[in-house]
Amino acid sequence: MILLSLVVLVVWAMGRVGSVSFFYTPTEVLALGADAPEEYRVNGKVIPDTVERDDLRTTFTISDGRSDLRVTTLEPLPDAFWTAMANDSSEVEVVARGAYDGDLFSASQVLAKCPSKFKARVEA
Repeated sequence: MILLSLVVLVVWAMGRVGSVSFFYTPTEVLALGADAPEEYRVNGKVIPDTVERDDLRTTFTISDGRSDLRVTTLEPLPDAFWTAMANDSSEVEVVARGAYDGDLFSASQVLAKCPSKFKARVEA
């Protein structure tokens, strides 16, 4: 009985959307469309020169190399995001948590991957 319960629990957990993947790629999000779960995570590299700030709203595009996804958030972006953008804007990787409406991914949280190396600030 215990073994059967354990098997049923594992099958149920693995069958839930997003249960075996920590995050989706932009290609997977676009394939899911607006039918995606309410809130989930998406990972990608920020495309240089797509970051736009308008008061509290920040909008940018991320890519997995195959597809691009437009992301917007009203939450402040972490310092690691801005530091990485200043150092090498072609290598900024983020994980955004939110929902996709079929056109735009609205993030309630954006985490920036810490760059492997920061350049030291040169003081005059």
